[in-house]
Amino acid sequence: MKKLLTICLAGLLLLGCAPRQTTTEADVPTAAPTADPTPLPVDDGPDPQEEGGMTVTIDGETFAYDGYRIIEPEVTFDIHTKTADDFVDDFNAVYEVARESYRLTPGTDTETTVVKITGAAPGPAVYVAAGIHGDERAAWYAGLMLQNITIKAGTLYVLAPANAWGAQRNRRLVGEEDPNRCFPGNESGTLAQRICFAIFRDIEEKQPELLLDLHEAIVYKEGRDFLGSTLIYTSLEGMEDLFFDLLFATQEGEVTSCPFGYNGPGPAGSMNRTVADQLKIPAITVETFRGYPMERRVSDQLKVVAYALRHKGML
Repeated sequence: MKKLLTICLAGLLLLGCAPRQTTTEADVPTAAPTADPTPLPVDDGPDPQEEGGMTVTIDGETFAYDGYRIIEPEVTFDIHTKTADDFVDDFNAVYEVARESYRLTPGTDTETTVVKITGAAPGPAVYVAAGIHGDERAAWYAGLMLQNITIKAGTLYVLAPANAWGAQRNRRLVGEEDPNRCFPGNESGTLAQRICFAIFRDIEEKQPELLLDLHEAIVYKEGRDFLGSTLIYTSLEGMEDLFFDLLFATQEGEVTSCPFGYNGPGPAGSMNRTVADQLKIPAITVETFRGYPMERRVSDQLKVVAYALRHKGML
């Protein structure tokens, strides 16, 4: 049965006909640096409908809702005291590694850090870009933890938070622009375009076998795709086995806290689509659902990354 489903799904994906996530209850899968992890007001995107006391039910769970966005629950723990192995057993093993870091856009308001982790054995390179939307905190919280893990083989690059300007302000946008619509960026352009240029050129220089682009979803509106608990692809070339194995592992309860759906291609100007189209580097965008508790979202982010690293022989 699984083989048949894989063949059918592969046909849909390769034809570019992935089913779109809808906002009906039956179809939705159960599914950021600041020194203070306390949620701050979100002021980006269309104005929410201020209707107090609204709720919405998604796959049997009820969430507070403002008519446009799910209301994100408060963080109940100090993220800065946690490490990746608190969430994922795969990171309990300690390997000998070389660790170094470098800055993107140094000396500016957008300055952020990439940590390069090199295992003792040869292996592939994987690049993790966490939190190009600064208010998607589980993405870049997970990224900060990944910067301290060890791997047995290959090279891991971890950029976190990808949008440090937005993370410091708990904002999705940079200025008035969505940085995940600005790739490949412009070295002399707007603030968002300069961030994207630096990230794109770094990925281009490192030439990883895989890009993992960590995000979160919160918008829940009729007529829009709901992307909570979703894996997004643009091209499957070079990652067919990984994508299908990971997708089915989530749906069979082997990896994440709930089944993940899939969607694609990435939108024009996004990191996923631009890297896949222009650099021909396989890219998976991981979308967790901001209605869930922070611990659950961080765990899901880390588990997806760990699965990919295991698949690549790096853990």
